[in-house]
Amino acid sequence: MSDFRVMKYSEDKLRDPIAIVGFPSIGLVGSIVSSYLTRDLNLPVIAGVSSPDLPPYTLIQNGVSYPPIRIYGGAVPKPKRKRTPKAEQPAEGGQVAEAAAEEKPKRIKSRDLVVVTSEIAPRPEQTYDLAMEILSALEQIGAREIICIDGIPRMDMSQDGEMLGTATTEAAAGRLSEAGVTVMKEGLVRGITGIMLYEGTYTKKDIMCILCPANPQLPDPRAATTTLTPLSKLVPNLNVDPTPLNNEANDIDSRIRAQQQAQSNMGPQNLYG
Repeated sequence: MSDFRVMKYSEDKLRDPIAIVGFPSIGLVGSIVSSYLTRDLNLPVIAGVSSPDLPPYTLIQNGVSYPPIRIYGGAVPKPKRKRTPKAEQPAEGGQVAEAAAEEKPKRIKSRDLVVVTSEIAPRPEQTYDLAMEILSALEQIGAREIICIDGIPRMDMSQDGEMLGTATTEAAAGRLSEAGVTVMKEGLVRGITGIMLYEGTYTKKDIMCILCPANPQLPDPRAATTTLTPLSKLVPNLNVDPTPLNNEANDIDSRIRAQQQAQSNMGPQNLYG
């Protein structure tokens, strides 16, 4: 049994927060997405998780030392409204006002965002205790909905593959479907995500899981980018620019091609000199 400790850095109350949890998995999709969201949204660290069984290192951000597992939280920036030019007043009064009322976007209730992220994957014997500790911490923070991001192997590297999902309640499954994620009926989900799912079923918590097909051999930021689309539909006002992740994916592709070219230029090697 691992002895995990939650270290709180803030006591600020969050507004009906929704949580995203991402740990390293296939293609490092979970940790890439969760870490990118914290940077892009400039979320502050509100808590951390430590244990004598975790690797002995600290992550330094803005000159402050944090444990390898961090919990970020804060407001999601509201998208900027596009300013439209004022229409000329028509002869018949009242039509401009009616048209403006029709074009006015539907107001979305603001919710804060909590993100749990880590660069390390717990050992199998640590997984259950860590998952329960994170669930407890999120409950204390007030997160009533949790979205876990995980990767699954992409068999055909020439195709993106279908994004799948699962959920612990009918309401959560409906939300996944509305976000364009195919809800699977049979399957196996491992690790932190798997434990959270069956615990959520038992405790009737709304926990969703997005399973993203990714490269099982390398970090796959391009696959991670695809999860931003359903996340933007599940998290109110979430609007994240995927360009940096796509640039990172292009950089990885370039390095792989350069390495393959270098190997092909070497030609057959004489094993005996």
